[in-house]
Amino acid sequence: MGALPAIGDRDAEAVLIVRTFYEDEPIWRAILAELRQPWGESDQFETRLRIVDDLAWSGATTDEVLTAVRVAKGGGHFYIVDSTAVRHSHFAMLAVEIDQEIDPLPGAAQGVACAEGTFRLEPAAVGEVHMLISLGERGFGEYVDEADRDSSGIVWSAF
Repeated sequence: MGALPAIGDRDAEAVLIVRTFYEDEPIWRAILAELRQPWGESDQFETRLRIVDDLAWSGATTDEVLTAVRVAKGGGHFYIVDSTAVRHSHFAMLAVEIDQEIDPLPGAAQGVACAEGTFRLEPAAVGEVHMLISLGERGFGEYVDEADRDSSGIVWSAF
């Protein structure tokens, strides 16, 4: 794969979403629609998104995206819409902690299992998870543990 485009400076309050799978446009639009839905007990919160949707990212690995994101300033984690997310019945996106090294776990390419320093979550959970991590109310590792305890290996929205 050639050099990936620069992400540029990051806004720590905006959720960084990087699309790496481009084979199902209707599913991508459905994921975007879920990400843009208000959330909270009374739908009082909206999630500010920074979406990287450039065909140059097609097929990028988690390591490649992580390397590019580390160059950008701001934020301690980001989310990837990869082939697993697009093919999963609940669009299980990959959350990645920037400070972690990514060592794929056995079976990571086949299903929801992912690398250390990562976890899968449904798009409806992204806003809440991002906010709680950013505010320091929960740690990234707590969500990794939560996904590990879930029978589907996913962090679900509380709303």
